[in-house]
Amino acid sequence: MRDIRYLLTAWGNWSGSRIGTEYKAAWPLVTASSDIRPMLSDEDGETVDRAVGRLKYFDPLGYDIVVAYYKGKVSCRAIGEGMEPHRHHSVVSKVLERAEAYIAGRVAEILEAA
Repeated sequence: MRDIRYLLTAWGNWSGSRIGTEYKAAWPLVTASSDIRPMLSDEDGETVDRAVGRLKYFDPLGYDIVVAYYKGKVSCRAIGEGMEPHRHHSVVSKVLERAEAYIAGRVAEILEAA
């Protein structure tokens, strides 16, 4: 099983390079040879995307935090300060960890079914 944080970081980069979820990526938007961001294939990206999508129904707050953190590149401290009421970054980190564990389980389940 791949490290879930690395996988979600790569998912954030993959999903950020998409024009829309209904279109396959024809080329990487960042073409610099020095770009060493982790990326996923479309197949792997769609697998993680399905797992993240299921999180939205299980834990909407966790989903929002995962998307802000991995796709939006927002820190846990900034996420907590932007919440109403304000939350301490350790609370946001705990919700993020719970969401990561859920996504790891869903990804493993999807891969086993394939």
